Amino acid sequence: MEQQRKEFWVGTLVLFSIGLLVFFAWLLGLVQPLGKQLHLSVFYQFAGGVEVGAPVRVSGVKVGKVEKIEFLATPASDLLAGTSVKVRVGVDPEVKKLVRQNSKFYINIAGIIGERYLEITPGSEDSPILEDGAEVRGMDPPRVDQLLSQGYGVFGRVQEFLERNENTMQDLLTSVHSLMTDTNVILKKLDKKKVSQLIENLNTVSANFAVLSQQLRSPKSSKFIDQLADLVDRAHEIDKPALQKFLQEEGVRARIF
Repeated sequence: MEQQRKEFWVGTLVLFSIGLLVFFAWLLGLVQPLGKQLHLSVFYQFAGGVEVGAPVRVSGVKVGKVEKIEFLATPASDLLAGTSVKVRVGVDPEVKKLVRQNSKFYINIAGIIGERYLEITPGSEDSPILEDGAEVRGMDPPRVDQLLSQGYGVFGRVQEFLERNENTMQDLLTSVHSLMTDTNVILKKLDKKKVSQLIENLNTVSANFAVLSQQLRSPKSSKFIDQLADLVDRAHEIDKPALQKFLQEEGVRARIF
């Protein structure tokens, strides 16, 4: 009887441990015993370091995980041309109506050095819902390693340029420092009252120009300018020989004609 009681409690402890393990696995998204998941295949040219088991999020909320990553020998269709990685994901069926054909599939990183995860943006209501097993093209993440490599190359060329022109740069900096020093000395020697008066005079001149400009835009000034333009146009229409004859008859020598 005592032996059976011990076996009962041992069995109960084992079942409780298994249940607790399954419960934590469900919380972590390792198993989904309560419903059928929506499985999608996302194709990338560069997976950005995402790994199997990485979380899948919709609008920042975890809804699934990355189940499998495969390398491709040839693309599955022309739409997926240029891809070399196939990422199979599983998401909860309750978000199925948010995952549509115009949804975007990004590979993001949590924080600066956090884990990688796959982010799905909700699609619009007029776009068809993706069915189980659908294949979609993901948005390739930026190649940080390539950016760093190119940055090192640029910095190397800048450093090489500075080393080749070290003397020139030193002369330039010396000249700039000398110019600033001389300017500071000149400013210190200037009479502050004269500088204030000069600034006041400039303000007065600026105000006068503003008034003059406003007067030129008045109706009276516009009429004068139109009359002057009309007068110039009429002067151009005067017949040159007739004017010469008139001046000669009046006893004026018009050599200039």
